[in-house]
Formats: sequence, C-alpha cells, structure tokens
Amino acid sequence: MKKFVYSLPLIMMLLGVSCSKDYLNRPPLGLQTDDNFYNSPGAGFKTVVNCYLGFYDFWGYQAAIAELGNMATDESDKGGSDANDRPFVIDLGYGRALASNETLNGLWAACYKGIGNCNVALERLPAAKLLDDKGNPLDDKTKSRYLAEVRFLRAYYYLDLVRIFGGVPLLTKTLQIDDRNKIVRAQASEVFQFITSELEAIGNDAALPARKDLPAAEQGRVTREAAWAVQARAYLFFAEDDKTLYAKARDAAKKVISSNAFTLEMEYQQLFLKDGYKSQESVFPLIFGDDPAAFIYGTTLPIYCSPRNVGGWGFDCPTQSLVDEFEPGDPRILFTVMDPGDVFPKANGSETLDFSSYPNTGHHNRKVFLPENRRGQGWGNDAWTMHLVRYADVLLMYAEAVLESGGSKQEAADYINLVRARASNSAHTDVEAVSRKRVVASTPLVPVTAADDLRKALRHERRVELGCEYGRVFDLLRWNTYVSTMKDYSTRPYSNGKGGAFRAPASGNKYLFPIPQQEIDRTGGGIKQNPGY
Repeated sequence: MKKFVYSLPLIMMLLGVSCSKDYLNRPPLGLQTDDNFYNSPGAGFKTVVNCYLGFYDFWGYQAAIAELGNMATDESDKGGSDANDRPFVIDLGYGRALASNETLNGLWAACYKGIGNCNVALERLPAAKLLDDKGNPLDDKTKSRYLAEVRFLRAYYYLDLVRIFGGVPLLTKTLQIDDRNKIVRAQASEVFQFITSELEAIGNDAALPARKDLPAAEQGRVTREAAWAVQARAYLFFAEDDKTLYAKARDAAKKVISSNAFTLEMEYQQLFLKDGYKSQESVFPLIFGDDPAAFIYGTTLPIYCSPRNVGGWGFDCPTQSLVDEFEPGDPRILFTVMDPGDVFPKANGSETLDFSSYPNTGHHNRKVFLPENRRGQGWGNDAWTMHLVRYADVLLMYAEAVLESGGSKQEAADYINLVRARASNSAHTDVEAVSRKRVVASTPLVPVTAADDLRKALRHERRVELGCEYGRVFDLLRWNTYVSTMKDYSTRPYSNGKGGAFRAPASGNKYLFPIPQQEIDRTGGGIKQNPGY
C-alpha cells in the first residue's frame, strides 16, 4: 500500500484556502456572543424575560420580601427550626439589623442584578435587528413594547430599593470595572422622580398593551394598568413628605379603575388557589410554575413558609396581633391564618398540621400553603402566585388618596366598602381543607360610613385584606408609623420583646434599613451608610 504525505500548504492549495487570519480565526460554531446573540431568533423576548428574573431569585428576592414584608413587622414572626435558623431575620423585627444582614444583602443584590439586566436590554435592543422566534424581522411596535416592559421592571426594582434603603445609586447604564469607585447614592427624591417619570412614560406608551388586550398565554407580563398602579404606589409612599402627591396617587389609581379591566374576585380565597394569576383581580402577578421552556420557574416560598411536620421549613408565623385585627365574621382570616389541628387532604388519607416541634406563634400563613396535590416534585418546583399588585389594593390606594387629598369622605368610604362587601360575602369554609379548627361567625361585616374615622378604617382594611402578602412593612414605613408600631408591639405579652430595640429616626424622616456593608466596601466608600448604623 502506498503512503501519500501531503504538506499543509498543498492541502490548502487543493482546498482553495489561503493562509490568512480569516482561516486561523474562524468563529466557533454554535457559540453566541454579544455580537451575534441579538440577531438570533427570539433574542428580544429572551432578553426581556431575563429582566424578570430578579423576581425569581429565591433567597435574594422572594425570601427577602417575605422576611421584610411580614417577619420584620407585627404581621408575623420568623419561626424556623430554632432561634439560630436565619437569626438575622429576627434582628430585622427587633430593630437591631446590622449592615451585614443577609436579608438586606440579598434584596440589594437581586434588585441590582435585575436593574443591570434591564440596563443591558435598554442599551442593546434599540439598535439590534431583532427577529421573532421564527426568524422573521420583529415589528417596531413589539420592539417598543419590549422596551417599555423593561423600563417598568427597572422602575419596580428601584421602588423596592428606595422604600427599604432610602437613596440608592441610580444606575441607568451598564458600568465598567473602573466605574466602581465612582458609584454614589442619589437622594431618595431623585430616585422617586426617576421612578415616577419612567412609569408615567410607560403608562402613556401605546405599544404597551392594556390588560384587556393581553393574550391569556401572556398573563404576568406588564400592562399599562400595572404601570399606573405602581405609579400610585410610588406616589403614596412619598406623599407623607409631600401632600400634593396624594392627588397624583388618586389620579393614577383612578386610571386603573376607569379601564374597567379588573373586578374583585367573588370568592376571596380563589385568589390563592391554583392558577390565581388568572383572576380578573390580578393586576401584576408573579407566576411561579415548573415549565422552564416557557420561562416559568417554580418557587420554594411555599416550602419555606409551611409547617415543618408536612415538609415545610416552618417560617412566617402570623402573630396574635394580626389575628386580633380581624373582626368577627370576617372569612378572610381563614385564608390568611392556619392553626394546629387543621386537616388537609393527601393522596392516601389526610395530614393534620402540627406546630409542636419548633418555635412559632401558633399560626402559619395560609396564603402560601399548598396542600399535597399542589406541591412540586422538590425544592424550587412549586407552582404558586405572588400578587405584587391586585385590584383590591388599587381600590384601597384610591380610597386613601381621595381621603388624604381632601376629597369626598363618602367616596372614600364607598371604595373601602367595595372591598369589605366582597369579604363579607365570601365563603366561610376553606374549599381545599378537610376541616379547619377556626370557625368564623356568620356575622356580616358592617359597612363603614363617611362619619367614621376613615383613616383608621382604611388602615385596618389594608391589614386584613392584604395580610401576610408582604406589604405590611411598606405601609408602616410610608405612614411613618413603623417605629411606633413596633415599639408598641414590643409591650404585648406574646411579643418576646420584638420591636423593643427600634430607635426613632431624625424628626420627619422615614425609618431606613442599613445599606449592606459589602456594597459600601465594593465602592471604596463611595456609597455612604444610613445614619445610626
């Protein structure tokens, strides 16, 4: 057999290939880069989805919002296996949080990761020749929708940050390594102005769909009404410092109402059952599932907050303070609070809730609890809905804004009563349970009147309607009652001193949590700490 030996130059000549840089530096097949990704099919939509993923960071966002929103207040206690199970959560509610607090570190990182993804999207998408998932050129209206959606998400992350920390770095472009020592905090008022101006522009963008025009398969994506609702929330948060903002909050909430896109669910508990995000009450839900192919990811929050004897970790235990807030005959308590001895079905029999093996208040959060047939296959696989904004919240925001802006007391009472009437007419039984220990009286809720103390009635209604939905801390902070509420709570016999270490902020200032020390260090001290830490 003859052997043929070919030199490399001869092979290249035979193949018609010259020895050039193009030959030596051919791009790897199948590798996407910044240069070619945005021209690939579906890249625009994938980029937008990436901006939502800040919400899907379990420890950084979901657990942190539960810990701050509920457990750092008089709404619920930490729970867990023992006092050493996430002890920094206890510190939040006792008023002794440190700049090393893991909950605060996680929320800061998750929100800025989301903001960073949004900034990348807003820089790269406008100039990209985007294609749909079939490889066809993307139309201009869809691209404009993507950009409006991303701007909303960035504003939402900033709203979470400014409500917890006050002024934060206002980053609207992707940073380079050399920028880290140039990062400083913007004033809270500057962050607020950025948020509200962004939301106003988004709400007026015709490319962003109205809720009525949103296909069923796109539930959970941003709509114009979501932008108006969050705009109202932002105005209300800063209105204690500038009373003129109450009128702006009123007008933004009224736009949501006037859209006629939403109604209150007839049955209160339906919001928290399977597919709660499909409700006509859901304005901006976080949809958790187990279908990564559709960019829908599960959550661990139901495991985190469920009783330990049914496979949960035992966190988020509603307080007696919250239980006592419910009036006799208010069925909302059944779908807010669970008690030992409550029985739920299993595939083979039933399971009885038992809280005896770990520290708790004697209660657990019903809104996040899943009976066995709704649980995922493991850690992070649960399908569940977190309602970031729902219509009842919008109605109560509108009532509050009308009242505080000097509007009609009768109108404010009417909107409060819309929410109370739905509650009063809801079922007094838990449709998912075999049996519940708590029995709700048949007494109907009495409507409030224009002659009542409507501020007190409104704040009561927000607490029982939205109880254990992670908004309590934000209400207390914006009303400037967080410190006084927690100091009062510390005197209750069941508080174990929770709230006793809170100190009032400087006169007229909102309470602020400490800026994570690791973020201060990363910027070489460019970011300054809040007073008192």
